[in-house]
Amino acid sequence: MIGSEFNPETRRALRIDISATLLLTVFAGLTGPFIGLVLRRDLGATPLQLAVTSSACGGCLLLSLLWARSFHGRPPLPYLVWPGFLARGVFLLVPFVSSAWAFAGIVIVRDFFGAAVGPAQAAVVERIYPRAQRGRALGLVRMAGAVLGIGLALGAGQLFDLFGYRSIFVAAGLLGMAASLRLRRLCVPEPEEGATEAPSGLRDAWQTVREDHAFRRLLIASFLFGFGCWIQTPAHPLLLVDVLRVSASQVGLLGAIAAVAGLVGSAYWGLLVDRKSSLEALRVMYFLGGMTPLVYYIAWSPWVLVASSVTDALVSVGLELVWMMAVIDVAGPQRTAQYVAIGATLAGVRGIAGPLVGGLVIHAFGIHAVYLLAAILIFSGTWVVGRELRVRVPAPVLTR
Repeated sequence: MIGSEFNPETRRALRIDISATLLLTVFAGLTGPFIGLVLRRDLGATPLQLAVTSSACGGCLLLSLLWARSFHGRPPLPYLVWPGFLARGVFLLVPFVSSAWAFAGIVIVRDFFGAAVGPAQAAVVERIYPRAQRGRALGLVRMAGAVLGIGLALGAGQLFDLFGYRSIFVAAGLLGMAASLRLRRLCVPEPEEGATEAPSGLRDAWQTVREDHAFRRLLIASFLFGFGCWIQTPAHPLLLVDVLRVSASQVGLLGAIAAVAGLVGSAYWGLLVDRKSSLEALRVMYFLGGMTPLVYYIAWSPWVLVASSVTDALVSVGLELVWMMAVIDVAGPQRTAQYVAIGATLAGVRGIAGPLVGGLVIHAFGIHAVYLLAAILIFSGTWVVGRELRVRVPAPVLTR
Protein backbone atom coordinates (compact mmCIF):
# COMPACT_ATOMS: atom_id res chain seq x y z
CA MET A 1 0.00 0.00 0.00
CA ILE A 2 1.30 3.43 -0.93
CA GLY A 3 1.92 5.62 2.11
CA SER A 4 -0.38 8.40 3.28
CA GLU A 5 2.45 10.92 2.98
CA PHE A 6 1.46 11.31 -0.67
CA ASN A 7 -1.63 13.20 -1.81
CA PRO A 8 -4.38 11.31 -3.70
CA GLU A 9 -3.21 12.48 -7.13
CA THR A 10 0.34 11.37 -6.43
CA ARG A 11 -0.83 8.02 -5.09
CA ARG A 12 -2.83 7.39 -8.25
CA ALA A 13 0.17 8.28 -10.41
CA LEU A 14 2.37 5.99 -8.30
CA ARG A 15 0.02 3.03 -8.73
CA ILE A 16 0.15 3.39 -12.50
CA ASP A 17 3.88 4.09 -12.56
CA ILE A 18 4.67 1.13 -10.33
CA SER A 19 2.57 -1.32 -12.35
CA ALA A 20 4.25 -0.17 -15.58
CA THR A 21 7.66 -0.40 -13.91
CA LEU A 22 7.00 -4.00 -12.87
CA LEU A 23 6.27 -4.96 -16.47
CA LEU A 24 9.25 -2.99 -17.70
CA THR A 25 11.47 -4.69 -15.10
CA VAL A 26 10.66 -8.08 -16.61
CA PHE A 27 11.43 -6.77 -20.09
CA ALA A 28 14.73 -5.21 -19.02
CA GLY A 29 15.76 -8.19 -16.89
CA LEU A 30 15.22 -10.65 -19.74
CA THR A 31 16.96 -8.57 -22.40
CA GLY A 32 19.60 -6.11 -21.21
CA PRO A 33 21.95 -8.43 -19.27
CA PHE A 34 21.94 -11.03 -22.06
CA ILE A 35 22.30 -8.99 -25.26
CA GLY A 36 26.10 -8.95 -25.17
CA LEU A 37 26.20 -12.61 -24.14
CA VAL A 38 23.94 -13.65 -27.04
CA LEU A 39 25.89 -11.55 -29.52
CA ARG A 40 29.23 -13.07 -28.52
CA ARG A 41 28.33 -16.65 -27.53
CA ASP A 42 25.42 -17.51 -29.82
CA LEU A 43 26.00 -15.28 -32.85
CA GLY A 44 29.81 -15.03 -32.75
CA ALA A 45 29.98 -11.23 -32.77
CA THR A 46 33.43 -9.72 -33.29
CA PRO A 47 34.84 -6.93 -31.07
CA LEU A 48 33.99 -4.51 -33.88
CA GLN A 49 30.36 -5.66 -33.94
CA LEU A 50 30.16 -5.37 -30.16
CA ALA A 51 31.58 -1.85 -30.32
CA VAL A 52 29.19 -0.80 -33.11
CA THR A 53 26.21 -2.20 -31.21
CA SER A 54 27.25 -0.31 -28.09
CA SER A 55 27.84 2.89 -30.05
CA ALA A 56 24.39 2.68 -31.64
CA CYS A 57 22.78 3.73 -28.37
CA GLY A 58 24.94 6.84 -28.28
CA GLY A 59 24.25 7.63 -31.91
CA CYS A 60 20.51 7.50 -31.34
CA LEU A 61 20.80 9.77 -28.30
CA LEU A 62 22.05 12.47 -30.68
CA LEU A 63 18.42 12.72 -31.77
CA SER A 64 17.25 13.72 -28.28
CA LEU A 65 17.05 17.43 -29.08
CA LEU A 66 14.93 16.68 -32.14
CA TRP A 67 12.61 14.48 -30.09
CA ALA A 68 12.28 17.19 -27.42
CA ARG A 69 11.57 19.79 -30.10
CA SER A 70 8.93 17.56 -31.67
CA PHE A 71 6.72 17.68 -28.59
CA HIS A 72 7.35 21.35 -27.80
CA GLY A 73 3.93 22.81 -27.02
CA ARG A 74 2.31 19.36 -27.09
CA PRO A 75 1.46 16.91 -24.27
CA PRO A 76 4.60 14.85 -23.51
CA LEU A 77 2.80 11.62 -22.54
CA PRO A 78 2.31 10.24 -26.09
CA TYR A 79 6.05 10.71 -26.69
CA LEU A 80 6.71 8.60 -23.61
CA VAL A 81 4.21 5.87 -24.53
CA TRP A 82 4.48 5.19 -28.25
CA PRO A 83 8.23 5.37 -28.90
CA GLY A 84 8.71 3.09 -25.90
CA PHE A 85 6.06 0.74 -27.30
CA LEU A 86 7.95 0.47 -30.59
CA ALA A 87 11.36 0.18 -28.90
CA ARG A 88 10.22 -2.88 -26.99
CA GLY A 89 8.08 -4.32 -29.75
CA VAL A 90 11.07 -4.69 -32.06
CA PHE A 91 12.15 -7.72 -30.00
CA LEU A 92 9.29 -9.63 -31.61
CA LEU A 93 11.59 -9.86 -34.64
CA VAL A 94 14.31 -11.80 -32.80
CA PRO A 95 13.14 -15.26 -34.05
CA PHE A 96 13.96 -14.12 -37.60
CA VAL A 97 17.54 -13.15 -36.71
CA SER A 98 20.40 -15.40 -37.83
CA SER A 99 23.49 -13.16 -37.71
CA ALA A 100 25.22 -10.74 -35.38
CA TRP A 101 24.60 -7.81 -37.72
CA ALA A 102 20.87 -8.55 -37.90
CA PHE A 103 20.66 -8.73 -34.12
CA ALA A 104 22.62 -5.48 -33.92
CA GLY A 105 20.00 -3.94 -36.22
CA ILE A 106 17.26 -4.82 -33.74
CA VAL A 107 19.25 -3.20 -30.94
CA ILE A 108 19.74 -0.07 -33.07
CA VAL A 109 16.00 0.24 -33.78
CA ARG A 110 15.32 -0.17 -30.06
CA ASP A 111 17.75 2.61 -29.26
CA PHE A 112 16.35 4.89 -31.98
CA PHE A 113 12.87 4.93 -30.49
CA GLY A 114 14.20 4.73 -26.94
CA ALA A 115 15.95 8.09 -27.43
CA ALA A 116 12.55 9.81 -27.38
CA VAL A 117 11.66 8.44 -23.96
CA GLY A 118 14.18 10.40 -21.84
CA PRO A 119 13.05 14.01 -22.50
CA ALA A 120 9.37 13.02 -22.44
CA GLN A 121 9.77 11.07 -19.21
CA ALA A 122 11.47 14.00 -17.48
CA ALA A 123 8.66 16.35 -18.53
CA VAL A 124 6.03 13.88 -17.27
CA VAL A 125 7.82 13.26 -13.95
CA GLU A 126 8.25 17.00 -13.33
CA ARG A 127 4.49 17.49 -13.72
CA ILE A 128 3.01 14.50 -11.88
CA TYR A 129 5.22 14.44 -8.75
CA PRO A 130 5.55 17.44 -6.38
CA ARG A 131 9.18 18.50 -5.88
CA ALA A 132 9.12 18.02 -2.11
CA GLN A 133 8.18 14.34 -2.58
CA ARG A 134 9.67 13.61 -5.98
CA GLY A 135 12.77 11.80 -4.75
CA ARG A 136 10.84 9.49 -2.44
CA ALA A 137 8.15 8.89 -5.07
CA LEU A 138 10.68 7.89 -7.72
CA GLY A 139 12.57 5.86 -5.14
CA LEU A 140 9.39 3.94 -4.31
CA VAL A 141 8.82 3.19 -8.00
CA ARG A 142 12.38 1.94 -8.40
CA MET A 143 12.12 -0.16 -5.23
CA ALA A 144 9.05 -1.94 -6.59
CA GLY A 145 10.95 -2.83 -9.73
CA ALA A 146 13.98 -3.93 -7.75
CA VAL A 147 11.95 -6.35 -5.62
CA LEU A 148 10.65 -8.10 -8.72
CA GLY A 149 14.09 -7.92 -10.31
CA ILE A 150 15.61 -9.98 -7.50
CA GLY A 151 13.49 -13.05 -8.20
CA LEU A 152 13.58 -12.50 -11.94
CA ALA A 153 17.36 -12.36 -12.07
CA LEU A 154 17.67 -15.60 -10.06
CA GLY A 155 15.65 -17.47 -12.68
CA ALA A 156 16.54 -15.61 -15.86
CA GLY A 157 19.69 -17.59 -16.60
CA GLN A 158 17.85 -20.90 -16.20
CA LEU A 159 15.08 -19.65 -18.52
CA PHE A 160 17.63 -18.96 -21.25
CA ASP A 161 19.12 -22.42 -20.82
CA LEU A 162 15.67 -24.04 -21.00
CA PHE A 163 13.92 -22.07 -23.75
CA GLY A 164 16.62 -20.27 -25.70
CA TYR A 165 17.04 -16.57 -26.27
CA ARG A 166 14.60 -16.25 -29.19
CA SER A 167 11.42 -17.15 -27.31
CA ILE A 168 12.58 -15.33 -24.16
CA PHE A 169 13.16 -12.08 -26.07
CA VAL A 170 9.73 -12.31 -27.73
CA ALA A 171 7.98 -12.76 -24.38
CA ALA A 172 9.99 -9.90 -22.91
CA GLY A 173 9.06 -7.65 -25.83
CA LEU A 174 5.34 -8.29 -25.30
CA LEU A 175 5.59 -7.39 -21.61
CA GLY A 176 7.57 -4.27 -22.45
CA MET A 177 4.87 -3.17 -24.88
CA ALA A 178 2.24 -3.71 -22.17
CA ALA A 179 4.27 -1.47 -19.84
CA SER A 180 4.11 1.36 -22.36
CA LEU A 181 0.36 0.97 -22.80
CA ARG A 182 -0.15 1.06 -19.03
CA LEU A 183 1.41 4.54 -18.88
CA ARG A 184 -1.43 5.87 -21.05
CA ARG A 185 -3.56 5.99 -17.89
CA LEU A 186 -1.36 8.67 -16.28
CA CYS A 187 -3.07 12.02 -15.76
CA VAL A 188 -0.44 14.61 -16.65
CA PRO A 189 -1.33 18.17 -15.56
CA GLU A 190 -0.98 21.03 -17.96
CA PRO A 191 1.98 23.34 -17.28
CA GLU A 192 1.37 26.40 -15.15
CA GLU A 193 0.13 29.50 -16.90
CA GLY A 194 2.98 31.08 -18.83
CA ALA A 195 5.31 28.14 -18.22
CA THR A 196 6.11 26.31 -21.44
CA GLU A 197 9.00 24.11 -22.34
CA ALA A 198 11.77 26.00 -24.13
CA PRO A 199 12.44 25.18 -27.79
CA SER A 200 15.20 22.64 -28.19
CA GLY A 201 17.03 23.45 -31.41
CA LEU A 202 20.80 23.20 -31.67
CA ARG A 203 21.26 26.97 -31.57
CA ASP A 204 19.08 27.25 -28.47
CA ALA A 205 20.98 24.41 -26.85
CA TRP A 206 24.35 26.01 -27.51
CA GLN A 207 23.12 29.34 -26.12
CA THR A 208 21.79 27.58 -23.04
CA VAL A 209 25.11 25.89 -22.33
CA ARG A 210 26.99 29.19 -22.81
CA GLU A 211 24.75 31.15 -20.44
CA ASP A 212 24.08 28.61 -17.67
CA HIS A 213 27.41 28.12 -15.90
CA ALA A 214 26.08 25.62 -13.37
CA PHE A 215 24.62 23.46 -16.11
CA ARG A 216 27.85 23.67 -18.12
CA ARG A 217 29.91 22.40 -15.16
CA LEU A 218 27.34 19.67 -14.62
CA LEU A 219 27.75 18.61 -18.25
CA ILE A 220 31.57 18.54 -18.00
CA ALA A 221 31.44 16.27 -14.98
CA SER A 222 28.81 14.12 -16.67
CA PHE A 223 30.86 13.84 -19.85
CA LEU A 224 33.94 12.56 -18.00
CA PHE A 225 31.88 10.12 -15.98
CA GLY A 226 29.86 8.93 -18.98
CA PHE A 227 32.85 8.52 -21.26
CA GLY A 228 34.48 6.35 -18.62
CA CYS A 229 31.35 4.20 -18.55
CA TRP A 230 30.98 3.93 -22.32
CA ILE A 231 34.53 2.83 -23.13
CA GLN A 232 33.97 -0.28 -21.00
CA THR A 233 31.00 -1.58 -22.98
CA PRO A 234 32.87 -3.57 -25.67
CA ALA A 235 35.14 -5.04 -22.99
CA HIS A 236 32.38 -6.55 -20.84
CA PRO A 237 31.30 -9.41 -23.18
CA LEU A 238 34.95 -10.23 -23.93
CA LEU A 239 35.85 -10.35 -20.23
CA LEU A 240 32.78 -12.41 -19.33
CA VAL A 241 32.98 -14.91 -22.20
CA ASP A 242 36.65 -15.13 -23.17
CA VAL A 243 38.44 -14.48 -19.86
CA LEU A 244 36.13 -15.48 -17.01
CA ARG A 245 34.00 -18.06 -18.90
CA VAL A 246 30.79 -16.86 -17.26
CA SER A 247 27.67 -18.98 -17.85
CA ALA A 248 24.14 -17.71 -18.38
CA SER A 249 23.21 -18.98 -14.89
CA GLN A 250 26.04 -16.99 -13.36
CA VAL A 251 24.90 -13.89 -15.26
CA GLY A 252 21.46 -14.42 -13.78
CA LEU A 253 22.84 -14.78 -10.26
CA LEU A 254 24.90 -11.62 -10.64
CA GLY A 255 21.75 -9.92 -11.86
CA ALA A 256 19.90 -11.04 -8.72
CA ILE A 257 22.63 -9.57 -6.53
CA ALA A 258 22.43 -6.37 -8.55
CA ALA A 259 18.67 -6.30 -8.05
CA VAL A 260 19.09 -6.48 -4.26
CA ALA A 261 21.59 -3.63 -4.41
CA GLY A 262 19.20 -1.69 -6.63
CA LEU A 263 16.44 -2.14 -4.04
CA VAL A 264 18.63 -0.59 -1.36
CA GLY A 265 19.86 2.09 -3.74
CA SER A 266 16.34 3.14 -4.74
CA ALA A 267 15.46 3.96 -1.14
CA TYR A 268 18.84 5.54 -0.42
CA TRP A 269 18.99 7.83 -3.45
CA GLY A 270 15.40 9.01 -2.99
CA LEU A 271 15.99 9.99 0.65
CA LEU A 272 19.36 11.58 -0.11
CA VAL A 273 17.89 13.71 -2.89
CA ASP A 274 15.00 14.94 -0.72
CA ARG A 275 16.94 15.45 2.51
CA LYS A 276 20.13 16.97 1.09
CA SER A 277 20.20 17.80 -2.63
CA SER A 278 20.39 16.12 -5.98
CA LEU A 279 23.93 17.48 -6.48
CA GLU A 280 25.20 15.96 -3.24
CA ALA A 281 23.71 12.64 -4.32
CA LEU A 282 25.36 13.01 -7.73
CA ARG A 283 28.80 13.35 -6.13
CA VAL A 284 28.31 10.14 -4.12
CA MET A 285 27.00 8.32 -7.18
CA TYR A 286 30.00 9.27 -9.31
CA PHE A 287 32.42 8.03 -6.66
CA LEU A 288 30.67 4.65 -6.52
CA GLY A 289 30.78 4.53 -10.31
CA GLY A 290 34.57 4.74 -10.24
CA MET A 291 34.76 1.57 -8.15
CA THR A 292 33.14 -0.60 -10.83
CA PRO A 293 35.97 -0.61 -13.44
CA LEU A 294 38.51 -1.19 -10.66
CA VAL A 295 36.70 -4.40 -9.73
CA TYR A 296 36.66 -5.51 -13.38
CA TYR A 297 40.36 -4.67 -13.62
CA ILE A 298 41.34 -7.05 -10.80
CA ALA A 299 38.71 -9.73 -11.50
CA TRP A 300 40.20 -13.24 -11.65
CA SER A 301 36.94 -15.17 -11.06
CA PRO A 302 33.26 -14.62 -11.93
CA TRP A 303 32.52 -14.31 -8.21
CA VAL A 304 34.70 -11.22 -7.90
CA LEU A 305 32.11 -9.53 -10.09
CA VAL A 306 29.68 -9.62 -7.17
CA ALA A 307 31.26 -6.36 -5.99
CA SER A 308 30.95 -4.72 -9.40
CA SER A 309 27.34 -5.90 -9.62
CA VAL A 310 26.58 -4.03 -6.41
CA THR A 311 28.30 -0.78 -7.37
CA ASP A 312 27.00 -0.94 -10.93
CA ALA A 313 23.43 -1.45 -9.70
CA LEU A 314 23.67 1.48 -7.30
CA VAL A 315 24.95 3.69 -10.11
CA SER A 316 22.32 2.45 -12.57
CA VAL A 317 19.53 3.35 -10.16
CA GLY A 318 21.26 6.65 -9.47
CA LEU A 319 21.52 7.48 -13.17
CA GLU A 320 17.77 7.03 -13.54
CA LEU A 321 16.85 8.96 -10.42
CA VAL A 322 19.65 11.30 -9.31
CA TRP A 323 20.71 12.58 -12.72
CA MET A 324 17.14 13.35 -13.74
CA MET A 325 16.52 15.15 -10.45
CA ALA A 326 19.76 17.15 -10.76
CA VAL A 327 18.86 18.30 -14.26
CA ILE A 328 15.29 19.18 -13.25
CA ASP A 329 16.58 21.18 -10.27
CA VAL A 330 19.10 23.09 -12.37
CA ALA A 331 16.69 23.63 -15.27
CA GLY A 332 13.44 24.52 -13.55
CA PRO A 333 10.03 23.49 -14.94
CA GLN A 334 10.22 25.66 -18.06
CA ARG A 335 13.38 24.04 -19.46
CA THR A 336 13.28 20.49 -18.14
CA ALA A 337 12.82 18.67 -21.46
CA GLN A 338 15.41 20.86 -23.19
CA TYR A 339 18.04 20.31 -20.49
CA VAL A 340 17.45 16.56 -20.42
CA ALA A 341 17.70 16.50 -24.23
CA ILE A 342 20.99 18.44 -24.14
CA GLY A 343 22.41 16.00 -21.61
CA ALA A 344 21.20 13.05 -23.68
CA THR A 345 22.70 14.53 -26.85
CA LEU A 346 26.11 14.78 -25.21
CA ALA A 347 25.59 11.26 -23.92
CA GLY A 348 25.11 10.32 -27.55
CA VAL A 349 28.44 11.90 -28.50
CA ARG A 350 30.32 9.96 -25.86
CA GLY A 351 28.16 6.92 -26.58
CA ILE A 352 29.44 6.86 -30.16
CA ALA A 353 33.06 7.67 -29.39
CA GLY A 354 33.40 5.75 -26.12
CA PRO A 355 32.85 2.16 -27.33
CA LEU A 356 34.96 2.80 -30.44
CA VAL A 357 37.80 4.20 -28.32
CA GLY A 358 37.35 1.23 -26.01
CA GLY A 359 37.64 -1.13 -28.96
CA LEU A 360 40.86 0.56 -30.09
CA VAL A 361 42.31 0.38 -26.58
CA ILE A 362 41.45 -3.32 -26.38
CA HIS A 363 43.15 -3.93 -29.73
CA ALA A 364 46.27 -2.02 -28.73
CA PHE A 365 46.67 -2.73 -25.02
CA GLY A 366 44.24 -5.48 -24.02
CA ILE A 367 40.99 -5.68 -22.10
CA HIS A 368 42.29 -4.61 -18.70
CA ALA A 369 43.72 -1.33 -19.99
CA VAL A 370 40.17 -0.19 -20.77
CA TYR A 371 39.09 -0.59 -17.16
CA LEU A 372 42.07 1.34 -15.84
CA LEU A 373 41.38 4.23 -18.23
CA ALA A 374 37.69 4.13 -17.33
CA ALA A 375 38.46 4.45 -13.61
CA ILE A 376 40.68 7.49 -14.25
CA LEU A 377 37.96 9.23 -16.28
CA ILE A 378 35.18 8.50 -13.81
CA PHE A 379 37.14 9.67 -10.78
CA SER A 380 38.03 12.81 -12.76
CA GLY A 381 34.32 13.47 -13.17
CA THR A 382 33.87 12.93 -9.44
CA TRP A 383 36.60 15.48 -8.77
CA VAL A 384 34.90 18.05 -11.01
CA VAL A 385 31.64 17.63 -9.12
CA GLY A 386 33.40 17.98 -5.78
CA ARG A 387 35.76 20.85 -6.64
CA GLU A 388 34.17 22.83 -9.42
CA LEU A 389 30.41 22.56 -9.01
CA ARG A 390 29.77 25.40 -6.54
CA VAL A 391 26.07 25.96 -7.13
CA ARG A 392 24.00 24.29 -4.47
CA VAL A 393 20.38 23.40 -5.07
CA PRO A 394 18.70 23.54 -1.64
CA ALA A 395 16.79 20.50 -0.51
CA PRO A 396 13.04 21.01 -0.37
CA VAL A 397 11.19 21.05 2.92
CA LEU A 398 9.94 17.54 3.59
CA THR A 399 6.19 17.24 3.92
CA ARG A 400 4.10 14.57 5.45
